[in-house]
Amino acid sequence: MTTYRSRASVEADAAHQVLAAHVPDRETGVCPICLVAGPCQPANVAANRLVELGLPVLPPVVPHTGRGRLLAYVGPVLRVAPLLTVGWRRRLGLVDGDGGR
Repeated sequence: MTTYRSRASVEADAAHQVLAAHVPDRETGVCPICLVAGPCQPANVAANRLVELGLPVLPPVVPHTGRGRLLAYVGPVLRVAPLLTVGWRRRLGLVDGDGGR
């Protein structure tokens, strides 16, 4: 089955990937790909494209979701995933039969 994606959606994904790759180093401020002081030209172009599309440049800040949840950053999306309980970890064979004690 073919899934249709709009051109804007494809361009937004590409821009988010460029921004994720061209993050300046915290200590030196140098882009690890372009080896210039950041923000580099590809990151500026990607950010400008997202603004033209009317999309946020930075990923949204998600408030704390409470106990038993894990925030996982997957690509340009921040997803909420439930934590595995000891019972499920035991069932999946990730811990010993006594709960890891």
